[in-house]
Amino acid sequence: MKTFRLFLFLALAPLAVVAVAARAVADPEEAAQEGSVMFDGGSRYAAAASPQATAQDRAQLLAEFKKHIEMDDHGVPAERAAMDSMLAKMMESSTAREIAARFIKENARVKFSLGEIPGSTVVTVDGQKTVWGTRGYTQVDKNPPCVVMNKLYMQEGVEPGAGTLAHEMLGHALEKQLAGGLKDVYVYNTDEEENARLIGWLVGAELNFKPDDETWAYMQNPDENREYIKLMSPYYSLTLTSEEMKDPVPLYKKRFATAEKELKKIPETEKNRRNWAKIVDHFVNIHKMDAASFQTIRENISNGLKYLPVARGNLEQIKEALQERITFFESEEGRAFLAKLAKEADGEYFRQKDAVILERRERLAAQLAGKTQESFRTPPAVGQVTWDQLVELWKGEKKSCASGVLK
Repeated sequence: MKTFRLFLFLALAPLAVVAVAARAVADPEEAAQEGSVMFDGGSRYAAAASPQATAQDRAQLLAEFKKHIEMDDHGVPAERAAMDSMLAKMMESSTAREIAARFIKENARVKFSLGEIPGSTVVTVDGQKTVWGTRGYTQVDKNPPCVVMNKLYMQEGVEPGAGTLAHEMLGHALEKQLAGGLKDVYVYNTDEEENARLIGWLVGAELNFKPDDETWAYMQNPDENREYIKLMSPYYSLTLTSEEMKDPVPLYKKRFATAEKELKKIPETEKNRRNWAKIVDHFVNIHKMDAASFQTIRENISNGLKYLPVARGNLEQIKEALQERITFFESEEGRAFLAKLAKEADGEYFRQKDAVILERRERLAAQLAGKTQESFRTPPAVGQVTWDQLVELWKGEKKSCASGVLK
């Protein structure tokens, strides 16, 4: 069967706005039963996997886990040190240790390396250096699966990559090896990506990392957030719910049309961001406002402009991926595969995965209980003009003599 080459990405799209609503929760009894199946509490690693694990327990589990990882440092000691540090940090999370114990029990394997990823950069958000663009990806068509983390995580002061590593290694790489005879089917189901995202977010929450905007958007409306990310990468664009697996072609055609519409919006988005840069210039040059007070806004505009070529490339690749699948599904071989997708949609594997999603969603909700997105907001840097302030300044200016600023 001809297949579109699948890489499982964790990407962050800057300046994204997502609508939010209520979140779903799991049935506690069902979640407890699923947890016992997923994590084998009776294994010899149960103590190390628990939140009360001692330092010695954690060290022993990490040492055993690393026996299942082929580390490729390209002969660069600094890369090996960075990878060791990421693994050690990840394993400070009880969820990471829990899933690592399952990884060991299943005798799963993974290849791990750092790599340069085009279109990514390091930016400062709320005083923290963070990676924008693709943070990491998993090549699930390799044996064993290959996890590549963005080399930018090696830069001093950059946010830890433990949550991203958990997403890729304990999510995508492990699931490929748990899918068994469904290896050609499971990647189509949205649970595959959602499971990995929840693992990464849980690990981050347990390590007291600041949840990103995507985490909050997902928790307030999981279904809507799942739809939103369909236009973030070719892989995401192909994912389907169990129900959608029964008839994906009309849905793929709709997504193709949506991707075309979003591509047409990019020039206007670019123009809008350049206009804000002109507005900043106006207040600095004409009204003699301190140029340094617009540093944060200028960085935000610059980062947004840097991301536009990445967004354009993603949308082009999304169209290519969708068209390839639509064409394939219209062939005789493709129609046979569609029948398999429809049959497996109601199978035990996906029913169990649906339950796991609900269980992990509830665990993440417990981790975030009593917290809000606002409670994590960093106050604006002293002396920096905020976006809200700039918008108000511009509203007043438009009423007077600034009509030619944007020409």
